[in-house]
Amino acid sequence: MPHILRLFAAFLAVPMLSGIGWAQDAVVLSSTAPGYTIGMTVQGTEHLTVPDGASLTLLFQSGDILRLGGPFDGTIHPPNLPGEDTSVSRLADLFRAQGTDASVIGGTRSAAHRTYEIETDDVLVDPQRSGTYCIRGSTSVWLARPDTDRPVVAIRRKGSSRAVAWPEETARIEWPSDVQIDDGSQFTIETHGLARSIVVTFRVLPADLPNEPARISTGIIFGCQEQYDAELRRIGLSMVPPEISITTNRGRQPKYKMGEPVALTVTASVDGYLYCVAEATDGGATPIFPAGAIEGAQLRGSTAVTLPGRRQPSALTAGPGLHKVRCWLADRNISAELPSALVGKPARLPDRLTEDLDGLFSRVGGTRIATSVVTIETE
Repeated sequence: MPHILRLFAAFLAVPMLSGIGWAQDAVVLSSTAPGYTIGMTVQGTEHLTVPDGASLTLLFQSGDILRLGGPFDGTIHPPNLPGEDTSVSRLADLFRAQGTDASVIGGTRSAAHRTYEIETDDVLVDPQRSGTYCIRGSTSVWLARPDTDRPVVAIRRKGSSRAVAWPEETARIEWPSDVQIDDGSQFTIETHGLARSIVVTFRVLPADLPNEPARISTGIIFGCQEQYDAELRRIGLSMVPPEISITTNRGRQPKYKMGEPVALTVTASVDGYLYCVAEATDGGATPIFPAGAIEGAQLRGSTAVTLPGRRQPSALTAGPGLHKVRCWLADRNISAELPSALVGKPARLPDRLTEDLDGLFSRVGGTRIATSVVTIETE
């Protein structure tokens, strides 16, 4: 069994979060606002800008989830929060009183009692890559076998050195029990056959984190982004309804002259699959995404797609043929369940499809659908 008792003293020494209503720092759980990507840490005093039509959803260290709809311009830590109640719910009330679209998703009790599957509580340290690893009292720390002819490493810290070797056909070994890990411990690992030294840092998570979302957000804030990225995205998919934001290079209420090029930016709040059509003034519609798009319909959360752009090169111009752009986001790939005309090459859709696009998407089972539209005025 891996030796984990060495973590106990360090674990108890970490400051607890008892009594915390909402942490000053948070993690971006989903976003359609420019500049904010999933997993980004937002400091409490950091100035946030969420434009009209966009949204920003934050996961706090308490496990609470706060959604801010644009326009919003301010911080998540108001300097003069009135009263003694500093919960995220109270924060949302304050923002709403100021005219901001703010809401708590799920609520603390919902987040606390929701079960999130964790594959393992082990932490596998790669001796060939620098990184930060978050651990807690129950964590077992292992060393992965290096990809060298002679799997031997030296673990160095503060002038001391500990040699470690892997037996034949052993993929991993436990972290040496005589090498103490404390919160903030930083080790230099020198691997035989590897020219550079690797720096590994450990952070010990507080013992009283109330739920799994709190553990994940705190871990990311502590610097363990790679370790918790997949779990963060799973929470986003399960807790946050999908959203899409569509804007143009002239804003959300654009005006163009006849024949001018139109540039669109579509951003999804969470990972999903995007489908867009251009509607003409006569009521006709033509698919513009994923029609011929590189990498198909899949879209990474908080990652903008430009139309036209690298993934979809077809030009868009102002005129009777481009009156509105309507998009749908599904949380799974539904391309095979849609009419081929809707996901194939750009061509005017049959009228029977155009008249019932919203119904067509709503009838697809086993998925959540978000939709958005932007109207383009041609002078």
